[in-house]
Amino acid sequence: MKKVVYFLLFVATTFSISCTPKKQETETADSQDQRFANLEKVFLDAYWKQYPSLSILNGYGKYYETQIIPDAATFTGNITFSKQWLDSLNILNFEKLTDNNKISFKIIKNQLESDIWYQSVFKSQEWDASQYNLSGDCYYIINQPYAPLDDRLKILSARLEKADQYYKAALNILKEPTREHIELSIQQNEGGLSIFGKDLTDSINVSHLTESEKAALNQQVTKTVTAIHGFVDSLKNILADKNFKFRDFRIGKEMFTEKFKYDLATDFTPEELYAKAIADKKFYYGQMTHLADSLWTSYYPGKAKPKDTLVLVQSIIDKISMNHSTPDKFFSTLTTQVYDLKKFIVSKDLFDFDTTYAIKVRIMPAYQRGFSIASAEFTPAYQTSGETYYNIDDLTLFPKEKADGVLKEYNTYSSQLLSIHEAIPGHCVQGIYNNKKSPDVVRSVFQNGAMIEGWAVYTESMMLENGWGNFSPEITMVHDKLKLRELANVIIDYDIQCLNKPKEAIMHLLVDECFQTKAQAEEKYHRATVSQVQLCSYYAGSSAIQLLRDEYKKKMGEKYTLKTFHEKFLSYGSSPVKYIREEMLK
Repeated sequence: MKKVVYFLLFVATTFSISCTPKKQETETADSQDQRFANLEKVFLDAYWKQYPSLSILNGYGKYYETQIIPDAATFTGNITFSKQWLDSLNILNFEKLTDNNKISFKIIKNQLESDIWYQSVFKSQEWDASQYNLSGDCYYIINQPYAPLDDRLKILSARLEKADQYYKAALNILKEPTREHIELSIQQNEGGLSIFGKDLTDSINVSHLTESEKAALNQQVTKTVTAIHGFVDSLKNILADKNFKFRDFRIGKEMFTEKFKYDLATDFTPEELYAKAIADKKFYYGQMTHLADSLWTSYYPGKAKPKDTLVLVQSIIDKISMNHSTPDKFFSTLTTQVYDLKKFIVSKDLFDFDTTYAIKVRIMPAYQRGFSIASAEFTPAYQTSGETYYNIDDLTLFPKEKADGVLKEYNTYSSQLLSIHEAIPGHCVQGIYNNKKSPDVVRSVFQNGAMIEGWAVYTESMMLENGWGNFSPEITMVHDKLKLRELANVIIDYDIQCLNKPKEAIMHLLVDECFQTKAQAEEKYHRATVSQVQLCSYYAGSSAIQLLRDEYKKKMGEKYTLKTFHEKFLSYGSSPVKYIREEMLK
């Protein structure tokens, strides 16, 4: 009741509901923009209060102590919250907003509609066990530099008070979980236990907390570890129950189409993107065949060239893939690449890039493992200081066969493209620009996945165009192979989720037609079973960005420079490309 009363008071005072429609029509654009600015400020604070875990990820420190219990009442309240704010948003005269505020308006509206759909229709809270994990929030509370250590530890202590209730509610709300998400949840929760280990104990010991405060925090940590173990054990018991009925991880065409609309906010339909991916697959396969033909005598002197072009291409890839690092040197190799990439983009004047921007290469935290080999992690949107991380999985922890497969996939050439994609000038650079140069924090906190992933893919081609790799046929070959991987992401996502194709067909496409190693294909198949639509974001976004660049170049004529395009494009933050396009082509 208090929440509803507060909401109505806010609407009445901020938007003057008593005004007649006629008066609202005559209001100036400035007044509408001011109304929107007022709404956005209060809305964001209310949103972080409603979703305190997201406030932690974004560095909004006001509600860190609050632990929401994931029960039915919470999700019902979330839906009511979104509907009320949509009503408030729709009071505004959209046409009288500035172009910048129109973009933010659309982003907020999509976020609220998405939240309603996710919790009332998609209902992943009832079947995705992996979304229940306190480790990530606690890691940020402990390690982000938003406050002195003592204050962070006090916040952590308060945050953990309801840890046992949290995991109990999580088990209760899982109605018909998928096997795949239970397995992922077990892996990530077990990995997350390290956050509550020696490093935290050392921090508590060196802190200036009173003895009673230290005792209370240690008690909360012990309770949390016990709760995590209990949750994991319960999930393992579910897996061991031969009579348990698991939900199919496939969401079906109808759900996929809706999720595609909310997650990507693109002009493509799933079917259009799928058809384009299939057509472009033939194009890149043709380029790789030509390259393989030209490289054959270099790698196989005196040996007859295969007539089967699939065999021809795979034979050259096999040779290129043997040029790779070792598990113990993989991390240091990619670290060196980051420094070299920084120098390259400055020397080529591709960005107005400040080399003092902090990008730190580190071993991937345990709670993040199991999803990808490398990832980018940005400084939270509301924090004025902090580092952007390039996370790399520790291959020394992999079984030998799996490590060998990863190293062949991310060989001397393709590992460079991995670092371009995840670090510079891909995700890490885009994240830095998003936080430092975006005109509105909304772009940072409600990020568009297709823009973000599309940008990272776009930079791979862009860097090679500008001479990274010295135009060697080997790096061009692996780049085209990565383009096939990008296209295959779309194909397998749709094949699995909408067309119900079996694993054998997916593995054949990835290994035999797209030249991925078995280890890489297994990882991608697994990823496609625990996510939906996200794999489409790479191709959807990169295609849109490349098209926009071509159109922008034509518009600017002699005034066009690649640096100008990059700076202007990134200035819009992580907005959907279709919104950015509308502004850049005016």
